[in-house]
Amino acid sequence: MPIRWFISKAATAAILALLTAGCATAPTSSTSVATNRPSPRTSPSPSPRSAPTNAAGSITIIDYAGPPPLILKDTSPSHLTVSVYLTVGGYSASTRDVTEMTIGFSSQSRQVQLVADERVTCNGVDLPRGGGTFDVKVSTGTFAGKLVTCIYSSGRSSGTIAFSAPVAPAILSPQDNSVLARSARTAVSFRIGGQSTMFYVTALGPNTKAWSYPVGTRPTQAFLDTSAFSPGPGFIALSQSFDLPDLHGTGFQSLEAHGQVILENSVTWG
Repeated sequence: MPIRWFISKAATAAILALLTAGCATAPTSSTSVATNRPSPRTSPSPSPRSAPTNAAGSITIIDYAGPPPLILKDTSPSHLTVSVYLTVGGYSASTRDVTEMTIGFSSQSRQVQLVADERVTCNGVDLPRGGGTFDVKVSTGTFAGKLVTCIYSSGRSSGTIAFSAPVAPAILSPQDNSVLARSARTAVSFRIGGQSTMFYVTALGPNTKAWSYPVGTRPTQAFLDTSAFSPGPGFIALSQSFDLPDLHGTGFQSLEAHGQVILENSVTWG
């Protein structure tokens, strides 16, 4: 996998981290924006706070290719920095209950190109390797709410990576494929998991969207103003970034971990 993956994920995490303070203390809000589109987007735009000057709430991240991967003669854990990234859910029904875990390695601030005999096993699951990363997609219930222990081995050397995976997040209501009445207070119930750094709830209509930043660190409901929506197809979405504060391990130079949640239910605005 090319180095640009790490740069884009790191940039995203940094931007979302800057939003944490504002999200934790601001009152619950709901904002509507006309998108001037004939049909709803297939996925919600990133956080509208990321780019205040953009009325549609989108953000552009420039993705640089960066230097080529570093080739090490010795890929034992003591020479490596570990990056763990979890992606929970997705924009389609087929990915809603799927968690993707990617584990990458770097040295001297450069991605490492692994050689032949490296291996990563997490809770008994072997992670397939692609380039300098190990990546696996599993049912969210495989890791959710559990201690995940990964063993990296290179030749006769090995190191461990351990963390508690967040409980499975969910949009509890409205259910997928629901018909909803447009309202100044459309209720969305949800469950978040992990240590949240930022999250928000979005409703999308045929040509309008509304978002809400729920108050507190672990709320369960948000209210969105959908009164200006036109009748027709749309979505309710939950987006979250999180950290894994109990990440620990042995044998490596250092470890870091981040994650994101992407959930979306299709609805029809009546």
